[in-house]
Amino acid sequence: MRSRRIKKQIWLSDEEEYLLKIKSEAVGMNASDYIRHLIVGYKPKEKPPEQFYEDIKSIRKIGNNINQIARIANAKNIVDIPHLKKEIDQLDELIVEIKTKYLRPEKEE
Repeated sequence: MRSRRIKKQIWLSDEEEYLLKIKSEAVGMNASDYIRHLIVGYKPKEKPPEQFYEDIKSIRKIGNNINQIARIANAKNIVDIPHLKKEIDQLDELIVEIKTKYLRPEKEE
């Protein structure tokens, strides 16, 4: 069942329609989603460039490598595991920060 049951029809000038299309496409939303975000006080961020996704993929690959190293180190008792876990946690925090910077909409004041 749809959570949105109220339909609104609006009239736009050609310029307004063009701007709505450009802005909603830039953030990867359809016009309805874009307008709903604006109504509740969020300004959606533009989709990040493809390089962003490649960077995230690289960071995850590094994280997986660290995890493999940790398993071997744990088995052989060579590396300080708490220190390595701390590094993994920092990597995870970096991933969250990057996602926040590029993807999450900001609340307008």
